Amino acid sequence: MELSFLLMKTIASMLLMVAVGCVIIKTKIITPVQGKAISTLVLYVVTPCAVISSFQMEYTNDRLTGLLFSVAAVAVIQGLLIGIGTLIRRPLKLTDVEAASIMYPNSVNLIMPLVIYVLGKEWAFYCSGAMIVQTFLIWTHGKSVVCGERQFDFKKVFLNINIIVLFVSIAMFLLRIKLPVVVTNAVDGIGGCLGPLSMLIIGMLLGERGFKTIIKDKTAYLVSFLRLIALPVVIVLLVGITGVEKLHPDGWNIMLIVVMQSSSAVAAVVTQFAQIYDKDGAHAGTINVMSVLFCIITLPLMVGLYQLLT
Repeated sequence: MELSFLLMKTIASMLLMVAVGCVIIKTKIITPVQGKAISTLVLYVVTPCAVISSFQMEYTNDRLTGLLFSVAAVAVIQGLLIGIGTLIRRPLKLTDVEAASIMYPNSVNLIMPLVIYVLGKEWAFYCSGAMIVQTFLIWTHGKSVVCGERQFDFKKVFLNINIIVLFVSIAMFLLRIKLPVVVTNAVDGIGGCLGPLSMLIIGMLLGERGFKTIIKDKTAYLVSFLRLIALPVVIVLLVGITGVEKLHPDGWNIMLIVVMQSSSAVAAVVTQFAQIYDKDGAHAGTINVMSVLFCIITLPLMVGLYQLLT
């Protein structure tokens, strides 16, 4: 249970960042238009730096096999989330933003700081499995769902800075290429802002829409339930039944990270897409904020269930 309490305290700290973002908007230090600019900055500058930083690790065979193990696990689980989300979308009459919110958890900028705090910095490397899978999927399938586009241009996808940075980072890891210390420090510094800035953006959306409006959004409760409880329970039960964590020497911790990622709040990038492309960013922000608020309780519960079953 100590692990669950550590998670609760860390998530609570992140909620304070959300509160700061709310105050920033309420006091008009930053306007909603400027908030949109910050979302763009996070999406195209801060996130790529976080990806590069996570791959600047010493190459070992165990790390490589562990990374491949995490990629395979995340790919299966993400495919399951997309499949279930697609199946329940029509019966539950979910909008594009709501469907994407169920399918895509915040696997990176919410979970990476938690992993560093709870397990140690060296384990943050295995968050890269979700980066590899989600970076590609969310810029193809995820973006098309949020924007209501049923087709996407693969040329634009592979020329996207996030996809390019991902492939370059993987290549550098495999080829054992290390950046100069000066460059590494700069990249680490920018990438380290990912968690706080993402929380501030959520807070700014909360301040823009208002707390009373958020708690009256009935659909947000349904989406949060599906994202934080229903789907994660299915995933944890599957992990427990299959015993997949025994397939790698570090499998228990790696699968713990994967479970945390799949049980996380709604991906911040869903809100950022909705905000940038004018697809009801306020409603997306409401869902995101609500899922982060509830996550302080549900994530430790899912981790506790994982510990119980494995």
